[in-house]
Order: sequence, then structure tokens, then C-alpha cells
Amino acid sequence: MDLRTAIRLRRSVRRYAAQPVPRDLLDRLAADARAADHLVRPGVRVERVDGRERVAGVLARYAGVYGLVRGAPHLLVGLIPEDTPENRIDLGYVLERVVLEATRLGLATCWMTGSYRPDRAARAIRLRPGERVAAVVALGYPRTDPLARLHDAAVRRVVAAHRRLPLTRIVFAGRWGGPWSSQGADPALVEALECARLAPSARNRQPWRFVVEGEEVHLALTTPAPIDAGIAMAHVALAGREMGLAGRWRLRWADDGMARRLRLPPGVVPAGTFSPIHPRRP
Repeated sequence: MDLRTAIRLRRSVRRYAAQPVPRDLLDRLAADARAADHLVRPGVRVERVDGRERVAGVLARYAGVYGLVRGAPHLLVGLIPEDTPENRIDLGYVLERVVLEATRLGLATCWMTGSYRPDRAARAIRLRPGERVAAVVALGYPRTDPLARLHDAAVRRVVAAHRRLPLTRIVFAGRWGGPWSSQGADPALVEALECARLAPSARNRQPWRFVVEGEEVHLALTTPAPIDAGIAMAHVALAGREMGLAGRWRLRWADDGMARRLRLPPGVVPAGTFSPIHPRRP
């Protein structure tokens, strides 16, 4: 399975089978997290909590839809050395890369940035001085019985997981609001942006917007959601790499000069620039 297929297949799963993930697959995911060519904030890393009871203790907080995760045998814990937007962007990038690799391996996941106990997650792993827990991802095999499928379908309706804005609503040309069309655009770029459109985000808000300017793609946030930005950046970079695009991300958090040049509305924050977007040359 290529990563673009994994992006299309990934779903948030909230009911898990009792079967633990084999050690070799867990080691493979850990290696993928360490090898991620992210943006790169030193100290951004992923640890793991194993065991259904220990995981349940970390997730026992809210009655909301993301607090309804049950039975997960493993929990990926995203750690940052300091609470900055740049670190959170990087963590979103790294963890989503692991989520997509887990999808390729036939595993189920569910992102959580609020419906868990950070203090319990911190006690379940070995924190380094100054570290904090910024997000967790449930990991395991999905339950496939009718009741579990019905539950996940109901939750997906509640959080409008099936809804996605079209590219014409989230991609602009040259500046904010500039009409953009996939007609005549590089198919590799269109595919990378389509994969970003499918990225998960908190409450499915899709807070990211893209401005295509020459050989650069700029990402801006309509709400302060740096982890969501990192997730979308991972989708662009990984899909783009499979399609042969040469680009890499550079962080541009709250760059006033870029905001003025792109005519971003008040409250919309630049987050990063992906360039160049031309195909790799032999």
C-alpha cells in the first residue's frame, strides 16, 4: 500500500480488539518515528504506553466523542521539549507519519489532543526534564463486530468526519482569495493538495488554507491549530514525494511579511512554505 492509499483509507477508530500489536510492528513504528525527516525541533519525540488498563487510565477523562475510545492496547504519546507552535507543528508531522505507516500495516488509530489525562500519560512514560505531553494516538486492531461498526459510524456522523471542503475552498492562487483551479495545474501538486484536504483535524474544522505562488505552496491557519498544520504538512510532503515533487517544508510561523504579501485576513497565521514544487530532475 502506498502512502496516498493510506491517506484515503485512514479513519479514526474508537473500538479496539483485545489483540495486542506484535512487537516487530511496534518496533517498526518506533523506528519510523525516529527516522522522520520532519522540520526538525530537537527533542520532539514519540513514546508508547502498552496495556489496555494503562491506556484506559490515560484516556479516562471526558464523555465526549473522543473520550469514547475503548479497548486500545497501545497509546502513542507525543512529547515536546517546550510548548511552542513550532514544536507542535513538528509533532503533528511526526505522529501523522507514524499514523499513516500504521494504516499501511493494517492497524487502526485515533488522534486525541484533548480527551485524555496528560498527567497520567506523563507518569506512564519516562519524561525528560522540561518535556510535556502534547497529543496521544490510540493504536491497535479495530473491532469488526456489528456493534463496534455501528458505534464508529454514529460517532463519525456526530463529528462530521465524512465532510471535507473542496479544494476550491481551501486553495488560492497568488494571494488569499485568488481563484485557483486544478485545471491545467501539475497533477502531482493537485494530488498532494487533495491528500492535504483529507488530513484529520480537531473537530474536523479543516483550519488550513493553501496559497500557491510560483514554485511555492504556503500554508496558513484560520485558527491557532499548529498540530493540525503539522498533520497537513505531512500529507503534502509524503504524497508529494510519492508523486515526484522535490519540495520540503520551511516553518514560517506568524511571519508578518508573508501575511502582508499574501493579503491574509486578520487572525489568519502563516505556518509554513513548501518549495520547490516542481518535479524532481534526474
